[in-house]
Formats: sequence, structure tokens, C-alpha cells
Amino acid sequence: RPRRSAPRSRRESDGGAAARRAGRPLPYKALLQVLLDFQLDGHRQFLEHFVVLFRSLDTAGRGVLDEDAFRMLVRAIAPAKSEGAVEELLLATDPHDHKRFTFSDCVVALSQDLVALLAAPSL
Repeated sequence: RPRRSAPRSRRESDGGAAARRAGRPLPYKALLQVLLDFQLDGHRQFLEHFVVLFRSLDTAGRGVLDEDAFRMLVRAIAPAKSEGAVEELLLATDPHDHKRFTFSDCVVALSQDLVALLAAPSL
């Protein structure tokens, strides 16, 4: 079983900066780490508001919403969505009628609305 290395600090993961200053080419692993860190930070920022809303509705703190909480989440993210559109979203997200919605389910179901929310000019 391969050993996992300890998580790198920002200073360690920016090993490419030292290489660039020394005139050496940037190692592929360092470039990949910088790109992945950048992408992860972007995802965190993208989901920041959503995480706060989801946690406020996840009263049990289990990472799962019931149908009523899911509806409230949809209304908070996309208040202009019609009741019919909310019903369609419910059916698409919970086709077997379990009435349980995980964080991931909600992100996938509302991703287009999240993008639109972030793209809208702030008032």
C-alpha cells in the first residue's frame, strides 16, 4: 500500500517559485499543484454562499436535506423559479421519491442557478 505524504503547506507547494527565481524550469509537479490549488480555491469561492445556505437548512448537520428544506434552498437560490420548475427539479433530483437530498445532489441540481446568481450584477 503506497504511503501518503503529509499535506503540503503553501510555501512547500510553491516550490516552483524558488525554481523560477533560480532560473530553472518549473517542474511539472509544481505547475500541476499550483493549477489544482487555484482551481480548488475557485470552487470554494463559487460554493461559499451555497454552503452557508445549505448548512442553515441542514438542521441535523448530516449533509442531507428533506424535501421542504430543498424547496427552501431552491427558493433562496432561484426565487423567480416557477412552482412547476421546482417540481421538475424535485423529480429530476429525487426520481425514486426518497425525499432526501445530499449536498452533492443540490449542487448538481442548482449549478446553473448558482452560475446565474454569481453572474448577476450586485445591487
